[in-house]
Amino acid sequence: MNNVLLPRTDLLSSVMNLVKPFAATVLSGDEASDPQTFQLEYPQIVVQIPWRVETSRYKLVTTATYTQQVDLYWPADKVGTMMDTLDRIELLLPHLRLEKYQCDYIPDSMISPQPQVDTTTSEKLIHGVVRADFFVTEN
Repeated sequence: MNNVLLPRTDLLSSVMNLVKPFAATVLSGDEASDPQTFQLEYPQIVVQIPWRVETSRYKLVTTATYTQQVDLYWPADKVGTMMDTLDRIELLLPHLRLEKYQCDYIPDSMISPQPQVDTTTSEKLIHGVVRADFFVTEN
């Protein structure tokens, strides 16, 4: 049972593969919060664990709405490259394909607020966020 690919895991790994070319460090939300695996290398992208918002069951099909968030942490002096990366991710996310499950971007669900200065680390960073919703057919 450990080798079964679950929809949440499929979504997480697919988004991580999608953003991997844009930063030297790409971590899942669990890795970023674990003291043994987190890294202080920037630029850094953290792909949060997708959360399941809603489930619908039909006769033969179960679909769920998942919200996926991607956090970007860039050195403050590289704000231009971070904005370019945010734009690329915003363009690519609606075309996301999963390894096992059917996945459809929910139109107009993408949210990307203005990046903010992050002062919680010793290095001055810019923190950007992209969030989008997806319908995932779970069977």
